[in-house]
Amino acid sequence: MRPYAHTSLNGAVDVVTIAFADEEGHKGAASVVLAVYAAGSCAAGAVFGLLRFKGAPARRWVLGVCAMAVSMIPLLLVGNLPFLAVALFVAGLSIAPTMITTMALVELHVPRAKLTEGMTWVSTGLAVGVALGSSLSGWVIDTAGARAGYGVPVAAGAVAVAVGFLGYRRLSRPVPQRGGTHEQHSERAERHLA
Repeated sequence: MRPYAHTSLNGAVDVVTIAFADEEGHKGAASVVLAVYAAGSCAAGAVFGLLRFKGAPARRWVLGVCAMAVSMIPLLLVGNLPFLAVALFVAGLSIAPTMITTMALVELHVPRAKLTEGMTWVSTGLAVGVALGSSLSGWVIDTAGARAGYGVPVAAGAVAVAVGFLGYRRLSRPVPQRGGTHEQHSERAERHLA
C-alpha cells in the first residue's frame, strides 16, 4: 500500500485552494473553504467509525480511493468560492474513511512485532505525498494559474486508482498468522528451519 498518490491530492488541494481564493480576491476565505473540506472528512470519519462492515477491507479501500479520485473531478469546474466549498465538502467525505481503512489494512497485514514500523511507513508516505502534491501544484499554479492547479489532484487521484487496482490482489490475499512479539517470530522461523 503506497499512500503517496492519494495523499498528494490532499496537499495539492490545499495549495490550489489558497491560490484560487487569492485569484478571486478573497485569500482569507481559503481558511474557511479548507475548514469545510476538513469538516467533510471529520463528519464522514465519525459516521464511518460507528458502522460495522462485513466483507474485505481491501475492497473498501479500493472503493475509498476511487471515491477520492472521482471527488476531485468537480474541482476542475469550480467557478467561485461557494461552489468550491461545496465541492470540497463532498471531496472530504472520502478522506477519513479511506485513511481509517488504510490503517486497518496495515494492522491486518503487518506482523504484530512490526506494527509500529508499518504505521510509521504509512505516515511517512502521507508526508511524502502531501509534499509532492503541494510542490507540483505550486509549479502548475505558477505556470498556468490556480484553476489549472486542480489538475494535480485529479491526476494524483487517477494514479491512486491505478495503484489501488494493481495492489488489490495482494491486499485481498488471506492474511498469514500475525503472531506476537519479534522473538516469537524468530523462534518459529528457527523451528521451521530445523
